[in-house]
Amino acid sequence: MKKLFSILSVACLMLFPSCNDWLNVTPQGQIEAEDLYETTKGCNSVVGGIYYTLSGSNLFGQTLSFGLIDILAQYYDLSTHTDHQYYRASLYDYEDTNITGTFGTVWQNLYQAITQCNAFIYYSDPYKENISNYDLLLGEVYGLRALAHMELFEIFGPVIHTTADLQKPAVAYRTEYNNISQGFDTGEVVLQKAAEDLNRALELLADDPIRDPNVGRDGDLNNSVLDYQDVLNYRGARMNYFCALGLMARLEMLRQNKDAAYTYATRVMEETDGIISLMETQDMTGSENSRIYNFAKEMLGSFYVNNLYDITDTYFGMGGGITSIDQSAMVIDEDRHSDLISRIYAPSGAVDGSANDMRTLWFSWNQENSNYDFMKYKQAEPRQGLPEAYFPEISIMRLSEIYYIACEAQIGRDNTLALEYLNTVRTSRRLEPLSGGPYTDEQMMTYLVNDARKDFIGEGRMFFMYKRLFRDFTNMRGQTVTANDNIFVLPIPDDEYEYANIERPGTGASQN
Repeated sequence: MKKLFSILSVACLMLFPSCNDWLNVTPQGQIEAEDLYETTKGCNSVVGGIYYTLSGSNLFGQTLSFGLIDILAQYYDLSTHTDHQYYRASLYDYEDTNITGTFGTVWQNLYQAITQCNAFIYYSDPYKENISNYDLLLGEVYGLRALAHMELFEIFGPVIHTTADLQKPAVAYRTEYNNISQGFDTGEVVLQKAAEDLNRALELLADDPIRDPNVGRDGDLNNSVLDYQDVLNYRGARMNYFCALGLMARLEMLRQNKDAAYTYATRVMEETDGIISLMETQDMTGSENSRIYNFAKEMLGSFYVNNLYDITDTYFGMGGGITSIDQSAMVIDEDRHSDLISRIYAPSGAVDGSANDMRTLWFSWNQENSNYDFMKYKQAEPRQGLPEAYFPEISIMRLSEIYYIACEAQIGRDNTLALEYLNTVRTSRRLEPLSGGPYTDEQMMTYLVNDARKDFIGEGRMFFMYKRLFRDFTNMRGQTVTANDNIFVLPIPDDEYEYANIERPGTGASQN
């Protein structure tokens, strides 16, 4: 794979852009890759480099969270903004050079992160006895390698209509640190290898401090500045035990194994009890500087993004000076806010929506800027009774998704139980539980998807849910986007097909 070769070559010399000052004191500002693995500090920095890649704006730091993936899920109407950078994407015109370039970068950077994971596994093994908390670091790396491959599968892999489609070529699952060309694996192989990586992660993370209620998501077990280890601080903003366990539930849904997905989902609920929990009304209705707008207490794992608020202030126009017609921003003006409320959170006549939904508080009118701040990604003021304003983090997975998985796994089997899981999320959002029934399978699925759409905004998950369910959905003009393979399968860079010796499939079909 041409692009992957260049990534591997560079990685052999420098695994990641330097983001730690101590690296800069070495001669010529560089350090041989092998030397990084001889010390605990070096290994912490190498793993930090993997997070640095994955949390970049070209991946989870924007494109795969509140950026382009949310455009594909039709959270915003761009019909009157034809010069917007994402306008053609909103029509699923995957031949547009802006779109092919963006997803070419996504492909390249995800494989860069995978290369970094493979390098860590390869180089660190000889020194593992000398590295403090090596199991935690290695467990994170296996989990991150699985996550990166799962994201590649969800973006570029085929639609899985039946389990037979898992035999179609998807992407390459790379586990070796080399520059040898590798063809595409089938979806079945990709997901099986991801499961193996996640199970390995769970073994290594068995003693993860996050499992201790006295440590939880945001505890810091460091007691020395000189021996400070990133891996011991704020386990919730890393690939941890709970996150790996939750990803197993997501993975089993991808390979249409609802029984296994349900088992993992209920394990997450049981094992996070007293440590990670769904939101409560007071978390969003108390004093302004005590609200948890990013729902951090629900996050099973996340990426710390140092410049997150700079990016989101610009993208959503929260820093001022940007209008709703900006070509690169997604300002939530009055029209877009009206669309969100009337079509997602409180649709007219819908029994499952209400303006009382506390998720509507994510959108707060900013008189100075004359638009709505997206509070999910707005830097908070210092919080009353809490140590600091909440962390700048992008969720990898939240507990609400676990409840959605449990609900979906029971639809068609025990709709009463499925409704209980859905109502648990709804009541945590200040909504009345759905009552009456019994509901049909389609009614239950509609209620589930509608609530997920409310919840996942800004996190890049909704488009993949539509794809996995192969489900029609509506845009902000009330028009139906008809499910088809061309919409849901993003274009793999052309030269990757050449090196994998696979014929390039048809391109995306525009929607009007």
